[in-house]
Amino acid sequence: MAPIVGRIAFTIGVFLVILSLIPLPFLPVGSAEFVVSVIAFVLSSIFLALVIWDVRRQVRLPSGKPEAKPPDMEEGEED
Repeated sequence: MAPIVGRIAFTIGVFLVILSLIPLPFLPVGSAEFVVSVIAFVLSSIFLALVIWDVRRQVRLPSGKPEAKPPDMEEGEED
């Protein structure tokens, strides 16, 4: 995932979590709206966790750039 895509996905995830938490204190616990808000919060949290996991995993992956020379070659040695 490109860094800008990760940043946008993270921003969307945080936005969705905040929006799903805002109405919870104002809704009656047994109502359908409360259940929908809790489900939205859970799904938003899962999305945010997956984005964070993917970005952190990609940071740890090697970049794939080749080295200047193989590590088993000694000084002055040719291919």
